Amino acid sequence: MFIEGITFEDIEPHKHWLSPQFIDSETADFRLSQHAWLIEANGKRIVVDPCVGHRRHRPLLPFYHMIDSPLLEQLEALGVSPAGVDYVFCTHLHPDHVGWNTQLRDGRHVPTFRNARYLIPRVEDEYWRRELTGELPDVERYNAGVDTECVQPIVEAGLADLIEEGIRIADCLTLIKAAGHTIGHMAGLLESAGQGAVLAGDAIHHPLQVLYPDRHMQAFNVEQAQITRRNQVDLCVEEGYWLAPAHFRPPHLRKVSKSDGKYRMEWA
Repeated sequence: MFIEGITFEDIEPHKHWLSPQFIDSETADFRLSQHAWLIEANGKRIVVDPCVGHRRHRPLLPFYHMIDSPLLEQLEALGVSPAGVDYVFCTHLHPDHVGWNTQLRDGRHVPTFRNARYLIPRVEDEYWRRELTGELPDVERYNAGVDTECVQPIVEAGLADLIEEGIRIADCLTLIKAAGHTIGHMAGLLESAGQGAVLAGDAIHHPLQVLYPDRHMQAFNVEQAQITRRNQVDLCVEEGYWLAPAHFRPPHLRKVSKSDGKYRMEWA
């Protein structure tokens, strides 16, 4: 189900660097990372896509179900406490991008980053809050509980900013449209001192989608997802920016080049 259209013939020329980090050499299963980004800039701290969360009940997604997450401990090891985060940007509202928005305390889900403004794409919020009225389409049933646990407590606490394209944070991070994977998916364009990175979220899941941008995962709008993916990769090519998706395994950053109509990647 992961990336439609990829064949063993597509994989073969790249097997020497895909395996074992990005593809299991024995099973050919794709291998991904689950991580957030931490940005420190101009006196602000920004967490992007706070992962799956801790001990979340996600039985339809067994790889996320009741997992123990070390994210807060990892932030603390970097000298960042939850109270010291100024912004949380969720590219979209799938369970692996909003999990640590909240944590369970005394039987209630409360904001993890209590001093932060949570930046949530307005279109995403309008779509996924249908969970509250039972109107969420059956095809989205894997997202059950996510809005209730990870989004609405933020809204009720008055910490949510429902955002549109063009918002700029800490004078370095511009939020841009990246729809396709979900209806209101957004990405972050990080720019400073003539350099930059595209925080792609789930517009791109796996390095093979850079080489073959027309290949797609299950998407809300497949055609729009392909357009978004090409736009992001082309931006990295044209500007020399890093490509920083949400699920690439280490090294998590890529530079991308293009020649003879084909994309190539350079490692961080």
